[in-house]
Amino acid sequence: MTDQCSEPLEVAVLIVCHNGQEHIDDCLASVLASTDAYSGRPINKYVVVVDNASRDGTADTIADRYPEVELIRSKQNLGYAGGNNLAWDHARRQRCNLSYVAILNQDTIVADGWLQSLVAWLESTPQTASVQPLLLLATDSNLINTAGNCNHFLGFGHVTGYGDPDPGNLRPRSVHHASGAALLVRVSRIKQLGLFSESLFMYLEDVELSWKFRQMGYDNVVVPESKVRHKYVPGQAMGFYYYLERNRWWLLLVYYKVPTLILLLPAAVAMELIQLIYAAGQGQFSQKLKAYAFFFDKANLDKIHGQRRMTQRRRVISDRQFLEGFVGTIRYPTLTNPLLRFVVNPLFAIYWWLARQVIFW
Repeated sequence: MTDQCSEPLEVAVLIVCHNGQEHIDDCLASVLASTDAYSGRPINKYVVVVDNASRDGTADTIADRYPEVELIRSKQNLGYAGGNNLAWDHARRQRCNLSYVAILNQDTIVADGWLQSLVAWLESTPQTASVQPLLLLATDSNLINTAGNCNHFLGFGHVTGYGDPDPGNLRPRSVHHASGAALLVRVSRIKQLGLFSESLFMYLEDVELSWKFRQMGYDNVVVPESKVRHKYVPGQAMGFYYYLERNRWWLLLVYYKVPTLILLLPAAVAMELIQLIYAAGQGQFSQKLKAYAFFFDKANLDKIHGQRRMTQRRRVISDRQFLEGFVGTIRYPTLTNPLLRFVVNPLFAIYWWLARQVIFW
């Protein structure tokens, strides 16, 4: 008779690459070298890499140096969302006994045994859908990249603990959304709710995934015992301002109830004025207008409407519960303008405090 306790746990590790020649060696070498086990059971890793039409030879490098990796060459750039969905579809066809799916950015470096504490948490807490490790800065592994992410009530996502020393004794805690840079997700929840929404293409997909779990009453947790280094560059995402702004509004329109949207409308309008000024100052004004244009396309609105109907129909918690802990201040590491710190943030924080007192639905 087979000893069930010694049977390995199956984990698919999904990595999406796009022009990642300078990063992929560090990432794959660390993943393949890591020795992982849970409660005496080995953790088998099935590594799937989707190359999103790289032009720098990334796919050839992977094929030559890492034959044990399952490489999928996409002829077009499917984005972070589409690339990971392609990898997941492939993994579930090839491995029928998968328990968990790990998602990694191409610019991450995992610590040895990084999966152990993540798996242990999911094995012991059935209501947790996703867990992330403590993300540390690759340039200084003693400093935190993010200890779990939080959300602004107008859809912005923020890292927490950025630049702080890792004290080494942080405890697991629930977070608004787990970072997509390094993430472990329960397969049963992916089968129930899907992985990433390809409508987002790139940026804030991890927010959408965690919100999807959160509205179904599941938890997202950071487990600091697991550590992954990330080659994080503050402000780098602002080069994709169109996706950040478009997807932020997509999230609000899909996930918030109508009374919440109405209540937050004055704050949303004020924030749009601020964003227009900011975009103009950063040379991103055309990208902001492009984001607006997206919502004037009937086909896009139809997709949003369909996604909203499905999302609102299946949710099991109220907006009051869903929005618990959301913040009213913007905390990006590169945004240090005194006007933001001393005027904008305090005013939006007051507005959000008042709004929270009203939301009973």
